[in-house]
Amino acid sequence: MTARLRRVRIHLTVVTLLGPLITTAVILATAAPLPFLTMPAALAAAGIAWFRAIRFCPRRWPLRAATLGTLSGTALGIATYPWSAPMAAVALGALGWWIADKARAAVLEPYTPELADSPVEVPWQARGARGLELVIGTDRISLAGARFRTVRPAVALSGVGTIEQVMVARRATLPVPGVGEVRVTVTPGPAVRITVPPGEWIVPTDHGREIARLVARRKVIAGVD
Repeated sequence: MTARLRRVRIHLTVVTLLGPLITTAVILATAAPLPFLTMPAALAAAGIAWFRAIRFCPRRWPLRAATLGTLSGTALGIATYPWSAPMAAVALGALGWWIADKARAAVLEPYTPELADSPVEVPWQARGARGLELVIGTDRISLAGARFRTVRPAVALSGVGTIEQVMVARRATLPVPGVGEVRVTVTPGPAVRITVPPGEWIVPTDHGREIARLVARRKVIAGVD
């Protein structure tokens, strides 16, 4: 796992510093007012802090990189040719997303048992529910996705009960315990059922056994088994 993180270090360095460095170079080359240099400097500092905070959360890297690239492109346009700001923002944002997504895939794919012993947050995409992910951290599990923007249900590993693979016979829309009116659509096929207070989560996935072993291992490591 350490080797995977080491291999993508250069990718994260690029998405963090490339935009600010390009902006700095263009500002100097075009003789733009030197005070504009504070923008790429601030973005570089923010990028370093951002990625340091989420270095073990690969699922967040693409969006964070795209945001940083978009801000860098906007700053580049403002400091040089304002009319070019939208194009620069789109170009650097897309480039940041692409590089960071490659890094995300390199760390998380393929899934292997060694991930359980690492500090990396492991997301599992729900089958047939675009944007819904079951996220296994080192101390908790949570549901993430568009429907959970305001409330991200999370349960400490010590509160996680039985995890088992089940079969769903037909499509159903089920409530998420403890999250108000939020519901999750479960498609026919394999799913994982996780007992949590105050009920259970059912997430459609073909990887129920891997999820169960991953959570069990992390509970042991955390000393809550």
